[in-house]
Amino acid sequence: MSLALLLLLAPAAPALECLTPSMPPPPDRPTEGTGLYAFDPSDVVVFLESTSGGVRIHYSVSGPNVTILDDADADGVPDFPELVGDAVEGAFQAFQAFGFRPPVSETEMGLGDLGGSPAFDIYLVDFAGVGDGMFSTDACTTEPSHCSGYIVMENDFEGYGYPDLETAVTTLASHELFHAVQMAYESGSPVWYTEGTAVWAERLFDLYNEDFLRFADAYLEDTGRSLDQPPSGPVPTFAYATCLWWWFLTLKYGVGVNAAIQEGLEWDGAPKDTLTEMVLAIEAQGGGLAEDWSTFASWNLATRGRAGAMESYDFAVQIGPVEITAQGWPLEDDNRFYPLAASYFRFSHPGGPMWFAHEDDASGVVFVLHPVADGEPEGPVADAVARWTPTAEPERQRLSADLPAGGYFVVGSYAAVADTSRKVHFCIGDEAAVDACVPEGTDDTGDTGEDRLPDLDTGVDDSRNCGCASSGRGRGSGLALAGLLLALGTVRRRR
Repeated sequence: MSLALLLLLAPAAPALECLTPSMPPPPDRPTEGTGLYAFDPSDVVVFLESTSGGVRIHYSVSGPNVTILDDADADGVPDFPELVGDAVEGAFQAFQAFGFRPPVSETEMGLGDLGGSPAFDIYLVDFAGVGDGMFSTDACTTEPSHCSGYIVMENDFEGYGYPDLETAVTTLASHELFHAVQMAYESGSPVWYTEGTAVWAERLFDLYNEDFLRFADAYLEDTGRSLDQPPSGPVPTFAYATCLWWWFLTLKYGVGVNAAIQEGLEWDGAPKDTLTEMVLAIEAQGGGLAEDWSTFASWNLATRGRAGAMESYDFAVQIGPVEITAQGWPLEDDNRFYPLAASYFRFSHPGGPMWFAHEDDASGVVFVLHPVADGEPEGPVADAVARWTPTAEPERQRLSADLPAGGYFVVGSYAAVADTSRKVHFCIGDEAAVDACVPEGTDDTGDTGEDRLPDLDTGVDDSRNCGCASSGRGRGSGLALAGLLLALGTVRRRR
């Protein structure tokens, strides 16, 4: 990308001379020397502007916030700000190619040309190790709530944990820019959605993004927590970690399902609920939340050392494994199943009959049985051999008259949007163990002579390879998504 370097010689006061006098910038613009992260009055601030005029990077060439000024290609422009410009410009193009709106400009908000032009502004400021980037708003409308703003990014990433500058810049550019995209739809969405989809956008822009994998791995450490219920306090890791669910939906339906959720959240005269809009977007693609969430929970089981024998993510061996809630044969547990969460159970079956019984209201809870491949006690899990949904009333049933010996995992998920959890006492074992586990009078559905193991369609149908077009209305596979991302690779630097 060809960029022109423009110097603003104002060392005593780095405010930009071309700002409209009648529309002063908000007090927290970094060039004003105020706000959480700002330039110092002694900084000599210059900017780099893309040839399209869409992006402007402000940075210091002298002072406390001086950035990396190395110019390895000797083109007269420091390489680091140029790298930032490439990444942000590339993310702009990629997100719009996938059908998302561009960020709202300050000009659209009637604020004039903050930063000296209508371009989207990036400020490179020293975060002193307490952060690495943020999207900050200038102003917002109401009903619908749209906001304009700018990005502040770490000026040199010295002492940060990124493997290299390109990884740091690519991660921050895509994450923070997607926050700006979100503000073009609705500014009041919950943090578990905004941060989770911003990390999702990191991988959408860069399939090799390591930050996404780190948060996806973190999700598998807390699968028993509801998707929409992160821990209280400052923005927790779990909010970012929901990225894994959004990527699963992308693999099944294409990027358009996420764009549809964003569109659904926009004000149309009534408040919007994020989970409701999510369910509507899934159903518009011909899917259903119960099936999708149950499949998602099974994919999360098939990770790390349990990956490879069934369909799951192409990065499955790099994340996980999930925590096991309870194990043993016979298996008995008194588990609380939370909405849009999952619990995992393990046992080694000696071979022969398998029975299941439960007390309490278990409606909405979906159980899925996965054998370990090749009859091993532990290792890669194979495709599910059973899926069953208990009733609201206690029951006792034979699931199999002759289950092969080997290791098994049971995935239990409350695959629904609900206000309360389900606390269920259940047992899996032979008939004698289940008899001892359940109270007298429990409905017995095991005397029919028929096993209760229905066939289960657990995966994404690879034959439905319609690609991930920017309209997003077709169901796409991971390969189709990767192809489009590679096609977009020309808009950003490649590793």
